[in-house]
Parts: sequence; structure tokens; C-alpha cells
Amino acid sequence: MTPETLLQPLAVFLGAYAALAGFTWLRRLVAERAARRRGMGLNLARRSGPPVLAGLAVLAFGALSGAAGTMLPAALLIAGGLGFGLHKGLAEAGLGTWRSEALRVLLALAAMTGALWLSGLAA
Repeated sequence: MTPETLLQPLAVFLGAYAALAGFTWLRRLVAERAARRRGMGLNLARRSGPPVLAGLAVLAFGALSGAAGTMLPAALLIAGGLGFGLHKGLAEAGLGTWRSEALRVLLALAAMTGALWLSGLAA
């Protein structure tokens, strides 16, 4: 088993978790006042900005240099950074209870399993 086959499901899980947390975060953002929206956006950028920018840099470096295999590390950095930033933002907004997190994790696992099964990677 190669490291790629082990890291692909992790990247898909992190992406699904970030998408689910992003929906909840956006729902909370729309309900807030304008000043609070700006603060929530800045906090998200502060927390998830560096890993997302690093992932984009890895992706750009791989495209410019012709290096193979940079897509997976870039996907891990971007999805992980977004997931972390959104998780911390939800915890700060008071929406990070263990029940909501457990539901998000279970839904992300289900989405990961379904995506890998449909793509043919889960054998």
C-alpha cells in the first residue's frame, strides 16, 4: 500500500468536513451584524489563510516545475487549513458542541466513503 492510497481518503474527508463546516459557518455569518461579519471573516483568514496559501504555492510550484505528485499534498494543505479555520470559527461562535461536531464528522465520513466508492478508489 502506497502513501498515496492512504492519504487520498484523508484529503477527501478533510474536504468534506470543510464543506460541511463551511455551510454552518456561512449560516452563522449571514445571521450576524456587519461588524461581527468582518471579524469572523478576518478570523477565518487568519486561521486558514497560511495553510491554504501554502497549498496553493505547492500546487503552483508543481505546475511550473513539472513535478509530479504535488496535487495530493496541496489538497491536504488546503482542505486541512479550511477545516481547521472553520472548526475554530464555529467553536468561537458557540456552535462547536460535541454533538454538532460528531454529526459533522459522521456526515464527512459518509461523504468520503461515498465519493471514494463512486470514484472506484475504495476496493
